[in-house]
Amino acid sequence: MFKERMFHNPVMDFINTLCNLAALNAVFLITCLPVITIGPALAALYAVAMREARGEYGYLARPYLRKFRENLRPGIPAFLILAALGAFLLFGLVFWLSIGTPLALAGAGLLAGALILWFLTVSYAFPLIARFENTTARTLKNALRLALGNKWPTLALLAADAFVLSLCLYLPFMKLFMAFAGFSCAAFGQAYIFNRVFQPYEKTEENGGAARPEINIQR
Repeated sequence: MFKERMFHNPVMDFINTLCNLAALNAVFLITCLPVITIGPALAALYAVAMREARGEYGYLARPYLRKFRENLRPGIPAFLILAALGAFLLFGLVFWLSIGTPLALAGAGLLAGALILWFLTVSYAFPLIARFENTTARTLKNALRLALGNKWPTLALLAADAFVLSLCLYLPFMKLFMAFAGFSCAAFGQAYIFNRVFQPYEKTEENGGAARPEINIQR
């Protein structure tokens, strides 16, 4: 059972939530330091954020560490595959753009399209790992299918990412906020979208806990 919130005063409730998000953000950044653990860290962050967005209030840092351990096995391979693929596509794009011939520019256009699909896959992959039990290959396929099959939620996610990136580029204090609580706040905001997208595919256990069913999207 999740601990219900103790504070009902709006100001105190806001302070309590902000402190929880700051603690979660700090633990998230620490668990990202080995680099190869970024995948499990993202999956754990979304797992806690989606739970909170469903109204299952409670502590954030402790459940995060439990989810981080649970997602080490599926999260690391997914991250390594996506990171290698992203590096390959980015290198190819820069290489063909540097040549500058019409044929090279056509190849660069194809790689730019592939990078967009890659980014869409990344956007859904780790929330999927957080919520469903699947092989790495199926998770990546499902991520791309969900991204393409849910136009408005995907556009909302892209808009949110673009908004945060713009703030980081043009507002110096935004970088400090990201280090303080920005990643957890961003995940919490996106969690509402993911909960809505995943809801048709979810199952609930009889004891009230959230199951991690398999998911195979055919589109």
